[in-house]
Amino acid sequence: MKKIILTVLLPLLLMGCISSGVTVKVNKDGSGEIIQTFKIKRDFVGFLSMSEEPTDPNLIDREALELAAQSMGQGVSLVKVEPMTDSSPYAGYKAYYKFKDISTIKVSASPSTSPEAVSEENNDWIKFDFKKGSTSKLTMYLSGMADEDTQESSISEEGGEMEASADEGLGDQLKDIYKDMHYWMTFEFNGKITDTNASFVDGSKITIFDMNFEKIVENDELFKKVTNDDPGSMKEYKDELATAGVFIDDQDEITVSFK
Repeated sequence: MKKIILTVLLPLLLMGCISSGVTVKVNKDGSGEIIQTFKIKRDFVGFLSMSEEPTDPNLIDREALELAAQSMGQGVSLVKVEPMTDSSPYAGYKAYYKFKDISTIKVSASPSTSPEAVSEENNDWIKFDFKKGSTSKLTMYLSGMADEDTQESSISEEGGEMEASADEGLGDQLKDIYKDMHYWMTFEFNGKITDTNASFVDGSKITIFDMNFEKIVENDELFKKVTNDDPGSMKEYKDELATAGVFIDDQDEITVSFK
C-alpha cells in the first residue's frame, strides 16, 4: 500500500536495517489483541537512538508504549513487552496490547518507538466499524492514511537521492542496507472468513501489506522501480510485486465477514 510505504517506511529506510510489523487478532465479539514487532540490527542501534549508549539495549521505552496504547483509543492497554534475546543479532521487542471493542480503536503501522505512533497528527491510522452477529463483519477504513500530494513530493525527493546514489555506483551498498528490512501489517480472525474483498487471504489471515525487501533486492528491475519510481506508478506493478512475494493491498476500504 503506497500510502503506508510513503508515510511509514521511507523515513526509516535511511536509519539502517529495520523490521517493523503489526498483527491484529480479532475475536468474534470485537475484542482482540495487537502485536507490534520492532527489530533493528544491533550495529544500527546507536543511529536510531542518537546515542552510543541507549537507555535500554532493546530500545524499550515503557512510557512511550503506554502512550501508544492510549493513542489507540478507548479500552486499549499494554499487556506485556518481550525484548529480543541477547543472542539475537537484532535489538528490539514485541509489544502486546489488548482491546475490548475494535470499533472504538485505531491502529497505526508506525513502530511504537516512533513519535508518529502516538501523535494525533499521524496520518496512517486505520479505523474500524464492527458488527457483531452469528457472522460478524469488520470494515477497515484506510483512505485517510496520508495526503497523496505530500506523499508524491516526499517520494520524489527521496527517489532522486537514491537514483543519484545508484548512478555513483552505490547500488550494491543500498541493497545491502535494504535486504534485511521487512515491514508488514496483517489481521488474523478467530473464526472462519466467509467473505472479504481483501486481495491477500490465507485461511483466517489477511495481509494489508508485507514488504520484504530481501525479495525486492533479488530483482534488479523491481528494486529500481521501488526505490526510484513515482509513487503513482506503484499500483501499476502491484501484481509484479505479488509475484515476487511482496504484497500491497491498496484499497481504501476492506471488509471481512467471519464466523
